[in-house]
Amino acid sequence: MPFERLMGALAFSALIALIILYLRRPKPTEQIIPSLMFFVSEHGSTKFHSFLRRLINNFLFLLQFLVLALLAFSVMEFFLELPADKTGNNVIVIDVSASMQAGSPSRFERAAARAEDFLDGKVSVVLAANVPRIVLEDGSAESARKILRAAAPLDTGSNVGDAILLAADLLDGKGEIIVLSDFIATEGIDPILAKRIASQHAVVRFFNFADEVDNVGIISMDVRKSSVSVALKNFNDVPASVPIQVFNNGLRDEKTITLPANSLEEFSFDTLPGRTEVRLVVDDDLPADNVAYVSVPENAKAEVLLITNADSSNLQIALSVSPGIKLDVAQPPVINRFAYDIIFLHDFDPKLMLSGHYTGIENAVRNGTALVITAQENLPDVALLPVTIEGVTGASRNVVDVSNFFTEGIDFGVNERTVKAVPKESVLTLVSAADGPVLAVADRGSGSVVYYGILDEYSTFKNSPAYPQFWRKLTDFLTNTENLNDFNFRTGHIEPVGRQTVDTPLGKQKTDRILFDKVGYYSYGQRVASASLLNVRESSAGSNSSAFSAEEKQITIDASRLREKRNFTKILALIAGILIFLELLYVKFRGDL
Repeated sequence: MPFERLMGALAFSALIALIILYLRRPKPTEQIIPSLMFFVSEHGSTKFHSFLRRLINNFLFLLQFLVLALLAFSVMEFFLELPADKTGNNVIVIDVSASMQAGSPSRFERAAARAEDFLDGKVSVVLAANVPRIVLEDGSAESARKILRAAAPLDTGSNVGDAILLAADLLDGKGEIIVLSDFIATEGIDPILAKRIASQHAVVRFFNFADEVDNVGIISMDVRKSSVSVALKNFNDVPASVPIQVFNNGLRDEKTITLPANSLEEFSFDTLPGRTEVRLVVDDDLPADNVAYVSVPENAKAEVLLITNADSSNLQIALSVSPGIKLDVAQPPVINRFAYDIIFLHDFDPKLMLSGHYTGIENAVRNGTALVITAQENLPDVALLPVTIEGVTGASRNVVDVSNFFTEGIDFGVNERTVKAVPKESVLTLVSAADGPVLAVADRGSGSVVYYGILDEYSTFKNSPAYPQFWRKLTDFLTNTENLNDFNFRTGHIEPVGRQTVDTPLGKQKTDRILFDKVGYYSYGQRVASASLLNVRESSAGSNSSAFSAEEKQITIDASRLREKRNFTKILALIAGILIFLELLYVKFRGDL
């Protein structure tokens, strides 16, 4: 129905009241006045004047009836769907994502030049980054031209779909939405669906700048306290030999990796404090993914205490060579402090351990310190021990029961002698042997307790290359290594920081939140954070243009078929006001006022 507010129909009740008032008004009494009879000399003339009087009276009724009807229609917000008027503003939606840097001249440069063909009348400009941004609203063609020539692509993903919907809101159905992109949509609503929605009320035109490119790039990075893993992908149909350079504090390490066609390879290096840059020495079409940045605070190493009475052990060697660990060794009965990230109880003499030592360890664990207790034949019944020791048995094989970050891919070998243990309540067994746990973990207060039940001197595991790898991964897990993610982000991340000055790759800015939209380092307060592209869709820098164009043409709408609602509320109210004024004039002319 052509009404926005059907409840407004109650306003028509005023017409019923008007009709009732006219029907119930007093009828005039007819009297014969002889002195006036000579003015009406003929019967036909008398009837004619009576008719005219009734007509004049009815005219006032019709006028009032019409006023009330118009006001009622106005309250109901009467509208009609008429052919849309497409003369008006244009909105330019231009993609500024990382993939628009590809090519020479770049896709963005070609898109910006094409956009200048549509700078007519009032122009709005929307930049389709991962978060769409309105940089011009209802500006002049010259203002839009200056913005397009000054703009440059960022190092983020794209959100073309949401940018189209934002443009439709700005346009309000009058004009055209010009979308210039390679349509590699990595975030938000699909551009085809967005066009389908926006095309109901506006003309949406797509210009696709996707083309074939050559690229080798860094697509992911895992930063841990001990090591940094970097994944490279060759997007080309031919093999590539890629030199890789790692820079840290003026020092450079270099290696070369051969990538088969369309392949993925990984390499890793030790985590170093400060700023580290990983660079691919390649000449391809997308430079943004040829570099990755790592930021590690100077105090990022885990503080570890090894309590032992052994002069040397495989465990001590494995911990000492881990780059993510700062190791202290204490020999009972001398233990100076317990404020560490991890405490190891390994091959110690129970007779030299004081009761205060156990109390100090227990307090540290309940406050967040992790404790690792390794098996030994004379291991005392420590209160925090997550298992009950029942003796020592013969040979066995260690079997992984739960595969997780620090057990996956690890072969724990076989044992000549095995400590038989039974897990206590709320203890998770990760590795077992001889029907009992040899690796178990439990939560105690704010900390964790790990039981390592393998007797290294009777096990093949100590000689395995996986042995130091296991301890490195376990310490990473126990020290909550993912905290380094607070310093290393993908581009597109938004970080609230409070109102302060931030030094970004684009210069200094004062802000209350950081938009990590360019690769590089961001310094604020006492922190230094990094941003890297790490987006495989943007790095692919290609799209199936023919398939996209075929799908896009299916929803291309002729502008002449578009219709829009025209609301007549104000017009009806204005006409009603004019009629009320005419009614007052008429009543005045008739002599009732």
